[in-house]
Amino acid sequence: MNSRERVLRAIRGQEVWPVPVDLFENGLYPKGAAALRGRLNLPGDGPIAPIGTIGPEAKPFEDILCALGADFRWATAPYVGPPLSTEGAPPGVVAEYPDRGVVRNAWGTWEGAATFSGVIDRPLASAEAVAEIEAYPWPQPDWFDCSRVYWINDPDDYSQPLAEWAAKHADYARIVGCWNPVFSRIMDLCGFERGLMHLASRPDLIEAMVAKIGEFLEEFYRRLARSARGQAEFLGFGDDFGQQDGMLLSPAQWRRYFLPLWRRLFAIAHENDLQPLMHMCGSVRPILGDLIDAGLTVYQVAQFTAKHMDAAELKREFGQHLTFYGGVDTQWTLPLGSTEAVRREVRERIDVMARGGRYVVSSMHYLMDDVPVENIIAMYAEARDYRPAWS
Repeated sequence: MNSRERVLRAIRGQEVWPVPVDLFENGLYPKGAAALRGRLNLPGDGPIAPIGTIGPEAKPFEDILCALGADFRWATAPYVGPPLSTEGAPPGVVAEYPDRGVVRNAWGTWEGAATFSGVIDRPLASAEAVAEIEAYPWPQPDWFDCSRVYWINDPDDYSQPLAEWAAKHADYARIVGCWNPVFSRIMDLCGFERGLMHLASRPDLIEAMVAKIGEFLEEFYRRLARSARGQAEFLGFGDDFGQQDGMLLSPAQWRRYFLPLWRRLFAIAHENDLQPLMHMCGSVRPILGDLIDAGLTVYQVAQFTAKHMDAAELKREFGQHLTFYGGVDTQWTLPLGSTEAVRREVRERIDVMARGGRYVVSSMHYLMDDVPVENIIAMYAEARDYRPAWS
C-alpha cells in the first residue's frame, strides 16, 4: 500500500500498520529542520526558512517529509490580489514564529501576529453598527487563484498548477485548504476583549461579521474544491475556539453563530468527493458531536492534554465517526521529555486511538525549535515500528 491507500483505509475504520503519520501540516521550525537534515544526512539546499516565510529565502523540504515517512501533502491556493503591505506594524509587536515577518493580510489584520495580542491595531475594534461591518473592505475570492497551489515554505512568487502538484504527490493523501477561521477571524478584526464582549451583548454585529466572512469562505472553498475534485482527498479548514481548560465561548453561542456556516462549508467538501479536515486547538469536546453531525471527517490537533479531552473517552464516544489526527504532546513530552518518554506516549496513543482505525500519529501542533531532534526522530521511528499486542 502507498501512503494514500493507507490513510484512506484508516479513515474508513480499518486498522493499518504502520499507523499513518504526518509532519504537522508539513510545517517545521527552522532550527529543527536544519538539525533534522544534519542528523538524517539530508543534503538539502540551504537553510530552512521559518513557517510562513515569504520571499526567495523560503525553501520547501520534501526530503524531510520523505525521511520521516509523512503520509500527507498539503497545499492551498496562492494570493494574487492587491499587494500586501509590511508597513505600519506597531513597534514591539511580536511575531508568532521565530524570524517571521508581520504583514497586513487580505482581511486587513496582521498576519503573523498573535490573534490575542493587545499591541496591534484591530480594524473593527470601534465598529458599533452593522452598516460599518457591511462597509468594511472584505477580501474577494478573485484574490486567490484556485487553479494553482503552494505551501507555507514556498517563496511568495511561487505556485504550481494544482494538477501538477496532485500528480507529483499522487501516492500521498493530499490536502488542499488551510487555516481560514471564523471565530478567530472576528477576534483578529475586533480584538479579543472586544470580540467576546460582542458575543455577550451585540449579536447583530457577530451575525453581520459571520455573514461577511462566510460569504467569502463559501465561494473560496467552492472554487478550491471544484479545482481539487479527483486530485485531492481532503479539504482543509481551521478555527480555534478552545483553550486549555475549556471553550473560549459557550457551546450554545458557538452553535448559534458558527455551526450553520461550518455545516455549509463541510457540505462543499462532500459535494466534491473531498473529506473535511479541521484544525482545532484546545478543549473542544462539547461540540465534537455537532461537528460530526455537520459532516466533519477528520479532527486535527487532538489536544489530549487539555481538560475534558481524555483520549480513551474521546475514542469511545466519537471514534466510530471521526478520525483523530495528532495527539503527541508538544507542551511537555516532545520539548522536555526523554526519547523513551516520547516513544512511550506514541505507544499509548496508538494503543488507544488506532484500535478500529481512524487515527493519524502527529504532534498536536508544530514542532518548535525547543523540540530536540532526537525526540522528533523517536516519535516517527516508534510510530513506524510499533504494533500493539491486540492487533
